[in-house]
Amino acid sequence: MPAITEQEKARRQARIKRAIASVQLEGLEPTKAAKAILARYASGGLTIEQMGTEIRALNAREFGPIHVSGDLRPS
Repeated sequence: MPAITEQEKARRQARIKRAIASVQLEGLEPTKAAKAILARYASGGLTIEQMGTEIRALNAREFGPIHVSGDLRPS
């Protein structure tokens, strides 16, 4: 995967910060494993598609299959 710019890293970190804040407003907290995946995305180690795939796989392992309305990808 090609390296990302510092500007892109900052954008990704801001997106992650907003996503975590949204989850926390719902009274939840991302697990250490989820935060590790998010950090890999923020640093450029994963594309957004790869991050989504890894998060869905983590959720399936930890909580069982989850269906999200509008999500056309198989669980």
